[in-house]
Amino acid sequence: MERLDTLNKYFFGGEAEAEADIRNDIFVPPSNLKKILSFTRSRYKVLLGAKGVGKSLLINVLNESALEESAISVLLTPGDFNCEDIAKKATNSDKMSAAYNQLLNAIGSKIGQYQSGLLTSSSEINLHKLAVDEGLNKSDAISEFSNFLTKVTPFAKDVAKAAMDVQRLNKNKNILTKDIATVLKKNQQKFWVLIDDVDQAAITKQNSYDYSVCWAIVAATIQLANDFSEVRSLISVRTDIWHTMTVGKKHGSDILDKIQTPVYLRFTEEELGEVFFKRIELANKESIGSYKRVLTTFFESRTLKLPGNAESIRSWDFWIRKQSRNRPRDMVQLVQKLIEKAEDHGNDVIKAEDAYQIMLDYARERITNIEREYREICPQIKVIIRELSIEKMYNFAELVKILKAVPSSRRVVIDSAALTPDTNEAAIKILHVLHMCNFINARVEADNLESDYDHILFSQRPDLVSADNWNELQKYRWEIHPVFHPYIHEMKTSTYKF
Repeated sequence: MERLDTLNKYFFGGEAEAEADIRNDIFVPPSNLKKILSFTRSRYKVLLGAKGVGKSLLINVLNESALEESAISVLLTPGDFNCEDIAKKATNSDKMSAAYNQLLNAIGSKIGQYQSGLLTSSSEINLHKLAVDEGLNKSDAISEFSNFLTKVTPFAKDVAKAAMDVQRLNKNKNILTKDIATVLKKNQQKFWVLIDDVDQAAITKQNSYDYSVCWAIVAATIQLANDFSEVRSLISVRTDIWHTMTVGKKHGSDILDKIQTPVYLRFTEEELGEVFFKRIELANKESIGSYKRVLTTFFESRTLKLPGNAESIRSWDFWIRKQSRNRPRDMVQLVQKLIEKAEDHGNDVIKAEDAYQIMLDYARERITNIEREYREICPQIKVIIRELSIEKMYNFAELVKILKAVPSSRRVVIDSAALTPDTNEAAIKILHVLHMCNFINARVEADNLESDYDHILFSQRPDLVSADNWNELQKYRWEIHPVFHPYIHEMKTSTYKF
């Protein structure tokens, strides 16, 4: 099983931190990277994406790329803030002010880690003295930070080098893509502030979460970018958390109309295939000594026969990316399950029987993930999924009929409001959530080599499912994502076997 052990090294974890050593080698720039990194209309961007889509990887890549170009870049997470102190403030405005001061502190502390005596030639650049006192008003804080930026910018190259040494960044391969390089060139002498994992600032309260600290950090970072022309900020937030904060909890209702429209990180299935093959190449290099996209090193054959009446034959890479819900982490976890099942069977390569035996469990796990991620938006989402898991595809009228009836049989709450039974409004709200979590999507005709249809994802059209688009919605067939098809078979027959 040595080959599978090798494969496992390159499909391990699926999280940016766990895969730091191979991050440079597996990074695939998404097709909308240029849009994500465009700062022509504002000095900040809010980056949205589903859990596991690769937001942290992109943030880390941008951070490393900025440092490679001798720019000053600071990557922060809620762990760099005193979230409890922010939460104690009485009003959202006070929380934002506290987060703002802490943001300046965190930036100063991070840069201070990289000082290593490089900046001590000027007593004015003592970054450990940058810390903003609790009682310091905003104008004084801005003055202090402006002075800091003025003094530290000439030393950007030294700070960047020290940062790379302290963080022990993987320098085996330059990860600078053309789009990233262009952005950095346009924004020379800028100070990059990157915020990741904002949802970790949520505070548990009884059976719910308080996202006011999350919003305070987001709002403070946006304010920082607005206050300083030298700053460029990218703030990554999970799609479901952003919805909960802005729609469910109504945070930022006073400023949302002034905030630039968030941009979504998304991967097409083709790009996901590229992510898959980059990992295969690395595994092949270690296993057979050559960077090849040969699957038979680790799989019994190039293709597998899918179960069902049609018995379709698909390549392994095609099937894997179809099952991965446009999320690299799902793809990694799927390959992990295939490896584990092959090892259970005593196989030295992955076989079709391994795929057959993990399909249903993998589908159930994705449903459990949806329930965990979306319980704040709709606590009944797992029940709704079960009731809709009758057919793989619906026309819009059939779909609305089923969804309208759901609140009649049980109380359904979305964004803290109970839905009115037997109404189109209820059906649209439920469908909007199901589309957001990539359980069901509009199916459209397409003209490509592999398929004659495609799907409209939430990350492409987040406003698609709305009452305003009623006529458009009727034009589409609505397909439950293929990864859930084994679950539908189980619901229909209770004896889903291969």
